[in-house]
Amino acid sequence: MALLGLFLSSLAACGKTEPRPRNAILISIDTLRPDFLSCYGHPRETSPALDALAARGVRFTDVTAAAPWTLPSHATMLTGLYPRSHGVKSHETRLSASIETLAEALVAGGFQTFAAVNTHNIGAPQFQLQQGFERFEYVSETHKDAKGRIQTPNTGPEAVAAAQKFLGARQREKPFFLFLHLYDAHTDFTPKKEWKETFVEPYSGKITGRSQQLHGIRNRNERLDEGSLRFLRQMYEAEIRQVDELLADFFAWLRSEGLYDQTLIVVTSDHGEEFEEHGGLLHGRSEYQEVMHVPLIVCGPGVPAGRVVETAVHGVDVTPTILAALGVRSKQAHDGLDLAPAWRGGTLPARTFFGEADHNNMVNGKEVSDIKKMVRRGNEKLLYDTHTRESELFDLDGDPLEKNNLAAAQPARATELLAELERYLATSVRGESIAPPTESEQSLLDALGYGGGLDDEDQGTGDARQ
Repeated sequence: MALLGLFLSSLAACGKTEPRPRNAILISIDTLRPDFLSCYGHPRETSPALDALAARGVRFTDVTAAAPWTLPSHATMLTGLYPRSHGVKSHETRLSASIETLAEALVAGGFQTFAAVNTHNIGAPQFQLQQGFERFEYVSETHKDAKGRIQTPNTGPEAVAAAQKFLGARQREKPFFLFLHLYDAHTDFTPKKEWKETFVEPYSGKITGRSQQLHGIRNRNERLDEGSLRFLRQMYEAEIRQVDELLADFFAWLRSEGLYDQTLIVVTSDHGEEFEEHGGLLHGRSEYQEVMHVPLIVCGPGVPAGRVVETAVHGVDVTPTILAALGVRSKQAHDGLDLAPAWRGGTLPARTFFGEADHNNMVNGKEVSDIKKMVRRGNEKLLYDTHTRESELFDLDGDPLEKNNLAAAQPARATELLAELERYLATSVRGESIAPPTESEQSLLDALGYGGGLDDEDQGTGDARQ
């Protein structure tokens, strides 16, 4: 009888189907570098909640963003298309209604769709990233102080509260998809006292961590002293810890609602942040790894616990991965892939990855966009400037910090990758044009670090050096 029981158990195991999540939550933490998360090896404990999530699921170590700033990268995340395919590359373009979003595919598949987002670059209706969301709330990342200046405090708690309100009022007989975007790791750096005291050493310089101030320093081609850079990095750590605390509370709420164990949870980011690794601050202008390398953690029913995937993947894979996990088909082809084979012990096809759609670069004293391009095949990565026609070639395996430009030493490899990039760009679509930002919108973008405006207190910080 014991042998018969073992035989029947084996048959049941062979016929067992992988559990499928009922719901899905996509969390995008704006401006989050993986090398600042403790689960990715950062020496300080910045992310205990995300560490626990990664231990419960799959952590991808090598993930490339589609673009170095929020709008085009999220358009890719929410469509499964590269910027060359969806055309959203600037504040003067929008997502076409003819492109099916992740949310639209899920609505067609019977899901309720909700979004709580925390930035103008996703929430402003003119960009049309709200397509397919039945309930969509933009929680502004800004307010004006007593002097009328635009500030960006930590408004993540309001975004999470909006998400919980949506889920609390959902139709419980139907599955749901929630997109939650959090801005708190982005400048302005304004961590609360507890985390500032934990992570930030005493600092007497004039750097504040305000976006506008850092944008001005960048535009003047100034360099910060090491003490100021250390202050910025530590303020960034404190902000990440604060976001992580917020997520810990949100995950606890999901458990209390009985949703945590039946929901696919995907956490990623749109881009990273520069701390002068290649001379720059903020993000948006370059496509080095400090900006283009992002985290990706997936957990939930059907996803193995504690798995680490080192295969290179891309932000363009987020939409097809979520759709496949939920068993929903899209009516449009995607540029990305379902990543499930990588965590099931299989392999993914060899691919070439691309990045584009920079902005705020300066040419002859004017701001220009979409001149910096990236192509990556295996560990070889080429950066190309369409204005200067200059190339940089890096071997990420031996040179992960991109310090040794091999373009001159290996011209044949650089030429081959450039030809691959040109073939990719040849199929680019023109994005749907919209009116440029209004004066008030531009003032907001300036304050967020997406324009050239400076206020009086940001003129000459006193602690920057040439």
